[in-house]
Amino acid sequence: MKRDASDGAVVAARAEGDSVFADMTPQGQARATLPVLESLSTAAVASPLSTATTSEDNFRSREMGTALRNGLKMGGSLLITWSVAMIVKLHVPAHLGPVRQGHFGFAESFATMFFAMLGLGVDTHIMKEVAVRPKYASDVIGGVFAVRGALSVVLFAAMSATLWFTGRSGDIFFAALVFGASNVLMAVNGTLGAVLQAISRVGPAVVANIVAKVIWGGGLLVALHYEAPLAVLALPAFVGEALRTLILLPATTRGADLRYRIDVPAVRTALLESVPYFVNALALGVLGSLGMSVLEFIRVDEREVGWFAAVQNLGYLCMLLSPLLFWVVMPLLSRAQARSEEEGMAVFRRCLEGIVVAIIPVTVLISAGSDVLVRIAFGARYEPAHTGLSILSLVFIMTYMNMMLAMNLIVMRRGWSVTIISVSSVFITATLMFIFVPLGRRLIGEGGECAGAAASVICSEAIVLVAMLTRFRKFPLDARNIAVFGKSIAIGAAILIGDKYLRVLGMVRLPIEAVAYVVLAFGLGVVRVRELAHVVRLVRHRGNDAPVAADSPT
Repeated sequence: MKRDASDGAVVAARAEGDSVFADMTPQGQARATLPVLESLSTAAVASPLSTATTSEDNFRSREMGTALRNGLKMGGSLLITWSVAMIVKLHVPAHLGPVRQGHFGFAESFATMFFAMLGLGVDTHIMKEVAVRPKYASDVIGGVFAVRGALSVVLFAAMSATLWFTGRSGDIFFAALVFGASNVLMAVNGTLGAVLQAISRVGPAVVANIVAKVIWGGGLLVALHYEAPLAVLALPAFVGEALRTLILLPATTRGADLRYRIDVPAVRTALLESVPYFVNALALGVLGSLGMSVLEFIRVDEREVGWFAAVQNLGYLCMLLSPLLFWVVMPLLSRAQARSEEEGMAVFRRCLEGIVVAIIPVTVLISAGSDVLVRIAFGARYEPAHTGLSILSLVFIMTYMNMMLAMNLIVMRRGWSVTIISVSSVFITATLMFIFVPLGRRLIGEGGECAGAAASVICSEAIVLVAMLTRFRKFPLDARNIAVFGKSIAIGAAILIGDKYLRVLGMVRLPIEAVAYVVLAFGLGVVRVRELAHVVRLVRHRGNDAPVAADSPT
């Protein structure tokens, strides 16, 4: 599972002023009843003590307003593109069947794993520098594109040789090549998008994302209708990325006054400074495709790969919130950390709490309803995959925690700790696959290899979580975090246990379980009405208004 390594947001300058988390004693933390998102509005809550402080608060409010507007734009784009993606992804397995879906998913994952190197980790560096020096983009981007072009030739040759010598079919071979070409364009578009985000001009990126996803979805559905070969099914992704490039290239050139030249010393410096980001991104890119690739080589029943691919398609519904961590939480966490480590940790704890509280019910309900979801989405041929989905969906609780922990370590300039953990997780996951996949096959039978792969992922993520928690000088969670997480996990466990007795009701049991979760969450104080009301006030607050007073802690 992916942990974002973007410590470019650390560029925020240290600002003076009162912290909204001034009382950081254990007693103060225990008394604190500030809502989860209150920590995201330092300027709105802090009381100005002087003209200078008021001006500083107004600046922060304007800065936050820009960030939130961009976040809303990108969030709206994300909602549209994810909706298109999920509609299409749910159709693909049903049309292809388990065997061809396995081949298609393997070709995509294998190409993604190989071309993960193309990122070079440089986008984070570019975003950090261009945010304060817009002209810097012209110094490095031309050279970065040249390096990627040369590297792409090597990667195509290496991937082709690997597929050829391992005896993959021609259908898989050519599909992987098309997916490889798509990954080349994705790397280009990622860099262009980073420049636009750095200069706070996300409009073209929003348009490009939507256009590309619609073209991809429509093209893939047409290809499925005509039962096209796998390489043709992969082609809409390439066309969509090419259109993104055609939109982003002129927009970036105009917006950042970009000039494409090769400045060897500047590119060398940029690549050297990007090494920790590159290693981490490479590890995460490999990790994201590792399960599918390893399963293809060690499975006995080739349908299991298709089942696991379908499970991943449904499971990734839980990752809808992940991009917002980078767009909204990361910059705010960086600014708080720049003011003081105590304030940064307070913001981190409340953000982590909110994310976990939001994601646990989603993962629990997907796990409980795995049989219903698989049957509705993919049909009877995929029913053996429901055990894998019930396991895999629960991993995203730890995934979000690891993303937040990694983000905080990076903001605290401990990025190499995250990199080492990410690299280690690649080997841990591969090892666990060789243990759990055969074990699942022996214990469960049909669908067992898919379930074993899912178990490998969740165990690896648990090990990563423990490793992340040990990288802080002091334990990063406070008493409130532990209490809320404990209650949330207990409610989730109760729902899953109760689900075993309600299965006779079929899909009718799912809304009952959802209502039960909500009632228990409010009843046990996991979610508080007063805090939700305060969040609404913060959302309605505007930078030029009077500060919003925080509720007095009790």
